[in-house]
Amino acid sequence: MTARALSCLSAAILLPCAAMGVAGAGMSYSVALLGDTHYDGESAEVYHAGIDMDAPGAEYLRREFARNGDMWRPGGRSRALVAASGALAAADPSTRFVLQLGDLVQGDCADAATHRRMLEDAVREIRAAYPGDMPFLTVPGNHDVRGCGAQEGARGAYLAWACPFVSGQIRREVAFPVVSFQTGGDLWILCDFEDADPGAIAAEIDSRPDARYVFLATHGPFTAPDCKVWRWRFGTRFRDSPDKLRRLHETLLRRHAVVLSGHIHTTTFYRHEDGAGSFSEMTVNSVWSNPAQASGRPMADNPDKYGTMARGAIPEDRREAYDRDFARFRRSLKEYFLSQAAGHYRLEISDEGVFCDFYPGDAMEPCRRFPLLQRGRLAAGT
Repeated sequence: MTARALSCLSAAILLPCAAMGVAGAGMSYSVALLGDTHYDGESAEVYHAGIDMDAPGAEYLRREFARNGDMWRPGGRSRALVAASGALAAADPSTRFVLQLGDLVQGDCADAATHRRMLEDAVREIRAAYPGDMPFLTVPGNHDVRGCGAQEGARGAYLAWACPFVSGQIRREVAFPVVSFQTGGDLWILCDFEDADPGAIAAEIDSRPDARYVFLATHGPFTAPDCKVWRWRFGTRFRDSPDKLRRLHETLLRRHAVVLSGHIHTTTFYRHEDGAGSFSEMTVNSVWSNPAQASGRPMADNPDKYGTMARGAIPEDRREAYDRDFARFRRSLKEYFLSQAAGHYRLEISDEGVFCDFYPGDAMEPCRRFPLLQRGRLAAGT
């Protein structure tokens, strides 16, 4: 059976590492969190030789390659951002692992060997900023499986690299589209947002009723994001299976889960709550494409703004679908924050709850703390 065909692993995994100590319920720990990184070479020839830059429609590739090359050149913003995240992780012995939420690389390579080299170079460059024994985990993003000509070329190259790599980090054989493990009494699920079966994820969560917290890491957001590509998110390939998506939605609410995502190059926080329960989603962004993104300034900081930011850019024949999707999530949305800011993030996890600190750009001090889950609020029923 291929890695792509595998469904959710039924057995959760204890994530072992010399730096982790003994995992157990009630454990307090931190996680270094990165969004899309789009690792690339300063010269397009490094990874994109053989790509026809003059082909119709290739202008967007030239723009992305130029953006990435500027970010990742020696002394560039991406290197500074990762270095700051690594310094904080090294200074805090409670940091258990690094989690990168997909689009680790730009992709768009002409062959599988170059695509694999790009992935290996990205991990080597980024991991160098963190302590050498700290596990580095990543989930598949759309750019991670893009390129190589043939339809399955880049995806096959990615899975052939990623499944053994992630297996080595958690010291047990695993395979995407869904990987699960436990640490600190918590259940972590890493998924391929395009291929993961929502019903299988719900079943995996239900199989771990004793988990203190449930984390779902996905490149594409679960909550509809207020942007022109709002439909390209988790579960896109399961739109004809609404019962599976509904079941996962209900499961996330019931278990007060935390969803971590990337993809849309924004810093966005959603807190949902209704009679069935609550869940929060944090969408993170490490594509620091211009200096202004280090300000952390919000575009929206109120649930009333949800579903209004991109509506004017949606073609009229798609607005009914847009409004319908946003209405489904708006009903339970209690808190909402949206910013174009980029940076690095840290999760602080304890019996008190789960909090996400946002460090804009290469900052060493957070500009904002997001309460993803608060035990006191759950006890009070608010």
